[in-house]
Amino acid sequence: MEQQYNARFLGANTPEGFISLFDELYDPAGDWRAYVIKGGPGTGKSGLMRRVADEMEQAGYTTQRVLCSSDPASLDGVIFPQLRACIADGTPPHVIEPRFPGAVEEIINLGAYWDAEQLREHADGIRAASIKNSAYHQRCVGFLSAAGSLANDTLRIALECINADKIAAYTSRFAAREFGAGRGHVGRESRCFLSAITPEGIVMCYDMIAHLCDRVIVIDDAYGAVSSLILERLRSYALAAGLDVTVCLCPMSAGKRIEHLIIPSLGLCLFTSNRFHPAPEAPLRRIHARRFIDEEMMKTHRYRLHFNAKAETELLAEAIRMLENAKQTHDALEAFYIPAMDFKRVEKKGAQIVRKLLARAEQLESQA
Repeated sequence: MEQQYNARFLGANTPEGFISLFDELYDPAGDWRAYVIKGGPGTGKSGLMRRVADEMEQAGYTTQRVLCSSDPASLDGVIFPQLRACIADGTPPHVIEPRFPGAVEEIINLGAYWDAEQLREHADGIRAASIKNSAYHQRCVGFLSAAGSLANDTLRIALECINADKIAAYTSRFAAREFGAGRGHVGRESRCFLSAITPEGIVMCYDMIAHLCDRVIVIDDAYGAVSSLILERLRSYALAAGLDVTVCLCPMSAGKRIEHLIIPSLGLCLFTSNRFHPAPEAPLRRIHARRFIDEEMMKTHRYRLHFNAKAETELLAEAIRMLENAKQTHDALEAFYIPAMDFKRVEKKGAQIVRKLLARAEQLESQA
């Protein structure tokens, strides 16, 4: 059986280009330690992070794995919440530059472990593959932008047919029942993408829900209008009640719209189900969006909605095909770097990071 991980995305391919939430990976003003990896493709960044994560999990510490939307089999980062520490790929398109170098962030330079002379022999090939890779990503954004315009048109139609008073009344009752009285403080909010558009298609991190939630309430919403309004209101109610929330953003809205909401302390997930990401198995209950919509009014837009859905699906398929091409080009780029790397030294650096994390764990435990 394949092992499950508490995984999510902090970067996503969207109609407005790549969007990064990596500036929210850690709190540079707080007592955090961040290991920021610099290096090229194929230099072992993901493998190093995976080994560190595996060893820390074996030592009994919780990890939150950050997947790469350009290759969901690879890692872009790992968070160790108990230790207020993280390790992350700090290279484009999600560049991380130290705010307090040495004091908070430590740069892990994998470029120290490559043979620069060997790479220079392939400079023309590296340049050509890099340019080709960027071109495929730009084409992907073009298709996503076109798909996004159709999705926004569908959203606009659905919003015009919604009974907002019904949603307000429902969310008020829900919050009173589930969130209870205030806790004397405002809750904290973190953000991520629970799904991403990748070379493998639309990848959904169902494992994150399984790790954090024993109750899943599904909002069946083909258009995303009802669910986004419900979740926005419930987010506000939860924060006001002093509950910490994880807001899962919609990549097709370029991160402007909430798609799912997780409240870890309640073990509760509110999940939007549609044709792109169906509901997890055995939800606690379902909320049907149509109860808040004037269906007769929606029927007058039937042709437009059907056209939008069909065209959006085709455009998304083309965007994914561009990402597949980009992945193949990236693999070719990695092939230049892999033979030039001293991976034994990379492994030693990973072991050193594990020792530092374990030392931090001892320090924090002694202060508790």
